[in-house]
Amino acid sequence: MDLNLKKTGNDITIYLEGRLDVHLSADIEKEINKLITAEPSCNFVLNLKDVEYMSSSGLRIFVSTMRILKESKRKLVLCNMNNAVKKIFEVVELTDMFDIFNSEAEALDFLKKA
Repeated sequence: MDLNLKKTGNDITIYLEGRLDVHLSADIEKEINKLITAEPSCNFVLNLKDVEYMSSSGLRIFVSTMRILKESKRKLVLCNMNNAVKKIFEVVELTDMFDIFNSEAEALDFLKKA
């Protein structure tokens, strides 16, 4: 699986799309982990603009990515969540665990200041 991404300085934005369910989550997580290893000084932004559905397997991607990055004092931020995805984060009480922004520009600005 090829992830769409953009590197801005020391920040990498990954554009996720479609259904983050049990069928795709393992592949996506594997690709993100490869990127984390390949870019040892980068922070990550997950742009969720085109994510239409997310299961608990999808949530696992975010939690495990955040933990890996935190170990090396890097950050993971999320942006452009639609209402359905935002509701899932609220129901499982994960909104306080992540830095979530309305736009990619806000997310990148936050990382610049961090």
